[in-house]
Amino acid sequence: MELAEIRKKIDGIDDKLAELYVERMGLAAEVAKVKAETGKSVSDAAREREVVFRLAEKSPKELTIYLKELYDTVFFTSRAYQSALIGRTSRTVEEIKDLIGKGFTQVPVSATVACQGIKGANSMAAASKFFPVSDIVYVKNFEGVFGAVESGLCEFGVLPIENSTAGSVLEVYDLMRKHNFHIVRTVRVRISHCLAALPDAELKDIKRVISHPQALMQCEEFLKKSNLHAEADENTAVAAKRVADGTDKTVAALCSKECAAEYGLKILKADVQDSDANYTRFILIKKDLCIYKGSDKMSVMTSLPHESGSLNRMLGKFSALGLNLTKLESRPIAGSDFEFMFYFDFDGDVTEPAVQNLIAELENSSENFVFLGAYKEKI
Repeated sequence: MELAEIRKKIDGIDDKLAELYVERMGLAAEVAKVKAETGKSVSDAAREREVVFRLAEKSPKELTIYLKELYDTVFFTSRAYQSALIGRTSRTVEEIKDLIGKGFTQVPVSATVACQGIKGANSMAAASKFFPVSDIVYVKNFEGVFGAVESGLCEFGVLPIENSTAGSVLEVYDLMRKHNFHIVRTVRVRISHCLAALPDAELKDIKRVISHPQALMQCEEFLKKSNLHAEADENTAVAAKRVADGTDKTVAALCSKECAAEYGLKILKADVQDSDANYTRFILIKKDLCIYKGSDKMSVMTSLPHESGSLNRMLGKFSALGLNLTKLESRPIAGSDFEFMFYFDFDGDVTEPAVQNLIAELENSSENFVFLGAYKEKI
């Protein structure tokens, strides 16, 4: 047969398949009604395995794996359709609905904020972007930010979550899970590092450079090319202050120009980061779930079954709703046998029933689900 003739026959088969698919989804809607009345779960893995096994016995062996792939998709769309019809709920969804009912408020103009480091740190610049007026409380480490908010000393905390050059700040992800706090806003801050030393130092004098590990990674190429020894410190501003408080002309800090000026350091070389497009994304955290007006992004984390295809099925849930996933990160679960928590950032309107159904489905199907928050990102 000619190609055109073959395609014509395939078109005829596709027409029949589409009609049968519509008929099948109509029956899936009937199944949804029964499940809603009886409280049964939309997902029925045993039933799905039974169907695939029965059909595989009737099919050529070389097509078995492709048949399974086809029916994985059929089952997925059927579950998604049933979930949308049933309108599942969960503890988090009920909290979200309660907040929606009360009405969303604007982010306050002023607030007391906890930041890691000292004056001059990049988190200070992020806090200024979040709030025109802010009373900043500086703490030693990221854990201290959570402690300051937990104790009520500060209403909000500011933390770096990822950098466009060095990647994610994994410690912050782990702490978010540990403390079960919520993200209420995010902001991107352009990071420009300079090499700063004592006023009487020259570039040729420098042998050792100290800064936060992320800053060192963001300037790795410059450091290698300059044959400079890198040492990690708590924070870029802490590193700058340490240089300023010392007398060693051979040591310099990687910090911002503003930070160098704050501690009276001499800028030996500006813009030493490896990439000009160097941005750090900061999150604004709050203890209780709070959704401010204009929120159009969400972050969740959940564990997945340690079995083939579990991540693919999870990603399919977002795809079915047309939700754009902007980040996927995995972190090992402490004490488990190669099990992971997965962190998802995605675009979506938390007031949409379909999005609420997805959140409910994720929460009800995992013992480790955490809704990190709905928020808007400032640029």
